[in-house]
This record gives sequence, structure tokens and C-alpha cells, in this order.
Amino acid sequence: LQDPPLAVSAIGGDTLTTRGITDVQDLKAYVPSLQVSDLSGFTQLYIRGVGSNILFVGSDPSTTIHVDGVYMARPLSYFNDFLDVERIEVLRGPQGTLYGRNSVGGTINVISRKPTAEFTGEVQAQYGTYDTYGLKAWVSGPLGQSGVRASLAADISGHDAYRKNVSTGNDLEDGRSRGVRGQVLVPVGAGELIVRGDWSRQSGALGQYPKLLRPTGVPLDDSVLGNYKKVSMDLDNHTVTENYGGSADLSLPLADTVTLHSLTAYREFRGRIVSDADSSSLPILRTTIGGIRQHQFSQELTIDARFGPVHFVGGGYYFRERNNEPLTLNIILFGISRIQRPIVTAESYAFFGQADIELTDTLSIVAGLRWTKESKRFQLDDYYTFSDAADPAVAAGAPELVGVPGFSDRYMVDVRRKADALTPKIGINFRPRDGVLLYASATRGFKSGGFDIGTTNAVDAAAGYGPEYLWSYEVGAKTDLLGGKLRANLNAFLYDYTDLQVQNYVQTGLTFGAVTQNAATARVKGVELELMAKPVRGLDLFANVSYLDARYRKYPSAFVTQFGNFDAGGKRM
Repeated sequence: LQDPPLAVSAIGGDTLTTRGITDVQDLKAYVPSLQVSDLSGFTQLYIRGVGSNILFVGSDPSTTIHVDGVYMARPLSYFNDFLDVERIEVLRGPQGTLYGRNSVGGTINVISRKPTAEFTGEVQAQYGTYDTYGLKAWVSGPLGQSGVRASLAADISGHDAYRKNVSTGNDLEDGRSRGVRGQVLVPVGAGELIVRGDWSRQSGALGQYPKLLRPTGVPLDDSVLGNYKKVSMDLDNHTVTENYGGSADLSLPLADTVTLHSLTAYREFRGRIVSDADSSSLPILRTTIGGIRQHQFSQELTIDARFGPVHFVGGGYYFRERNNEPLTLNIILFGISRIQRPIVTAESYAFFGQADIELTDTLSIVAGLRWTKESKRFQLDDYYTFSDAADPAVAAGAPELVGVPGFSDRYMVDVRRKADALTPKIGINFRPRDGVLLYASATRGFKSGGFDIGTTNAVDAAAGYGPEYLWSYEVGAKTDLLGGKLRANLNAFLYDYTDLQVQNYVQTGLTFGAVTQNAATARVKGVELELMAKPVRGLDLFANVSYLDARYRKYPSAFVTQFGNFDAGGKRM
């Protein structure tokens, strides 16, 4: 991938095996400016500082994952093991034209190995610390003499706990994963149709708000401060997720230089998360996200055409999703439960085109444009219930609940939000000689708005927040030197954010919430360097380094629990 004029890191299947890269978390050691973290099984992806910790129903990720071209809508489905993979591509920077849906930070492409024309297979096994284990196997080959080919892959993996819960005496943060994946390739004239299907399941006491960082006055909790192998919670967290779906991928040549591509996909997701929301040994708060049900459908049609010096890719995209994440917050001290039943239906469609035009043997330009229209419907049923032991009159007097909509009466909303955006890309590329590419580009990214289920009241949740926009300006150089023994890729970038979606964590009495608002403009500057060298036969050396400076430009309404509102303009994001 030295030819495309953009910042992209590619890791092949053999390298994934050699380095023991099993899922997206393992990529961060080998890709500059990539950060990956875990919140209750929700994946938080950041590329060049662009990402989002607004992960629950009603929101979308800012940095995305595509599996064989299929957009994965829910961050809960990102931690699947890589299975039967040909390569991983990490595209850094906004992908506003070709990967348009919410990819303002970049996207990770997981590309499967196609079924082979000859019979072949492989078994991999691994074992490590914390009783980490993994077993993968795949088989591939022809089905008779018809040209039809198929492959089947499966894996099991897991690890023991990383932490000890001193309150219950049990271990915490173990994990188990199971998965299977099948593909069938059918010749269609001069083209091909690939039908794919997969299923996976993850379970364990995953990381969920587990570690208090400052003293609380509770002796047992304070005794483990600073010891990150131990936590103190009265409840052992648990997460179970199940992810499955299928796709039909058709490539059909219409002429010598024109190819029609159709990608149809359907996916479903199921899950349940139980966690100690106060992260202490006291029975204060307990959160259950039970009965998570999400399904999505997408259809993309593209034309790939070459006419002399022009290479054009254009088409249309449609996406529809329904997501249900029922939330129960038990306020144990008062015998109260807050029940939230949100359902979000999202629909997106887009038309796009991008052309690479060769002006001379060494000089070319890129021009692209995407128009996207998004709509979301947010339905919420929000109310409180009391245990038999609770006195509603006493509970109603709790200061943090006075005036909360839906406390005494059921609060129901049904609201809609729409947005559309144009996201252009322009660039110039110069190739002075073989193995050297210099490029500059300007790209706009767009991320749709949403609804904020994490707030302390249903009114704020229904109000939601608007889209955010990002202009990216980038210059870079890709070089293969010393007869192919040294590869050096260098790029610098500047991001200008508008209407940045910012999450404030607000705690009111015993209840808590994360309020999201379009609060700020911001500027991000950075430099990245990737080095790969082969000084002698059999020895490969890799290194990457990145520098990032990300600051709010205007943010007058920032908030922290210690001292309330303040102006964060000029401060680091």
C-alpha cells in the first residue's frame, strides 16, 4: 500500500501470526497514533486523538471498523478475534469520500483471505501468561470441478483474570472467545460472488469502571489505591456478547476497464452487561444493560472504471440500524431502580465519487465528493420503581431525585433528528522517481449527531446533540530506499474541528450521567514516522513514532465535578 496517497498501515496475515496479533487491541503497538481501550466491552478507538468515549445507544463511533467492506455500527462488536484474515489496513485521517459514515478519525479495514483454488489449511496454537490460550484452524479449497471454492475457519481463545476483587475474594477481568467463519466463492461469468457468514461469542468479567483513583474514606477501598492488580467492589462484573451476520460480495466486469461491485450485508448483535457502577465495596449503585439487541442492513453499489489517465470510483450507499439497549440503574441505598428503555432507529444514505487524474507521468490530482443524509429516531421509556422494602415518600425526598422527570410518572419521548453533509477531498501527488511519492490533501469529515442515554434525566437525553465536522490538511512522503532495504513514510497533519461533540461526566447525589454537547472548536496537529528496514537477510526491523498536540480552541462551558464550570479554551483535549 505504498501507492495510495494517504497515511495507511498494512499488516499481512503472516505478520499477524508472527507478532501474535489476535484482535484490534493488539494493533496499537504497531500502528502510529492508534489507541484502543475497553469500557465494559465497548471499544474506544482513537486515531490521531480523534475518537469518542460516547459509546452507548444513540451515539456512533468516530473511528470505525469495516470487515470486508461492511461497516460495523456498534463498538460492542469490535473485540472479535481476527479469523482467516489476509491483512489489516489502518487508514489514518478522515475518510469522508469512500468510507463516509462517521469515519472522521479513520477506519480499520479487516480483509479476509479468499477461498483458494488448491486445498490447503493451517492450525495455530498459542499459550502465554495469565493462562492465555488460543487455538485457530482453517481449511480452504475447491468444491469439485465447477470452479466453486470454499473456506471454513474456527477459533477458541481466552485468558485468566488480570485483577483480584478484594471485596468478594473473586478474580476479575478474565475473558473467553469463540468464533466460526465460512466463505463460498462462486464464479459469475468473468466475475465472482463471495458469500460470507460468521458467528462469535465473548464472555467474562470484563473491565467495567473497576478502579477508584482517589481516597473515599472506606478502609477496604482505600487499601488498594495505587495497586492496579486489585480492585474493591461488592459486585463482580460480567459481560456476554454475541455477534453474527452474513454478506454477499459481487464483482462483475462490465468491460475491460469497468467493474460493477455490489456488497449486501446483514448483521445482528446480542449482549448483556452487569457492573458495579460505583466501583466500591459499598452497595450503592448497580448497572445492568440487559437484553441488548441490534441489527443492521447495508447495501453498497460502486463502479470502478479506468478511462485513459482517469481512474474513477463512484456509487451509492444505504444503511439502516435498529438498536435496543435496556438500562437499569439500581440505587440500592434507597431501594430505587431507574428503568430506561431506549430504542434508536438510524438510517443513512449517500452518493459519492472520486477520481484520480494523471496529468503527467509524475504528477496527478485527486478530487472526490460525498453527499450523506442521516436520520435518527429516539424512543425512550424512562421511569423509577421501588422495592417492597422502600418507602416511596422517604425515597422521594432524596435531594438528587427531586424534580427529575419521570420519577413519579412515566416519562416517554419519541423524537427525530436529521442531518446532511457534503464531504469533499482534493489532493495532489508527485512521483519524482520509482519508490518515492509526495502528496498533499485536504479532506472534510462528518459525524452524525445523536441522543444521550447517559444523562441524569430524560429531557437532556431527548434533546440530543448535533453533528461534528472536521477539516484535515495533510502532507506526506512515502519512500522505498536503498534498493528496497529501507522504507520510510513521513506525514504531517492539521485538523480543524467544528461543533466537536464533548462528553461531560456529571454526578448529582447518588445518580450520575454523561452529558454530551456540541461544545467546542479544536485544533489537532501531529507528525508520524514509520520505518521498516531489512539490513540483512532474515532480519526485519520496524519502528514508528508519532507526536500529537491537540487543544481546544473555544470551549467556554467545560465542566468537572471538582469545581464545576470553567473555560477550557487553549487547554489540551
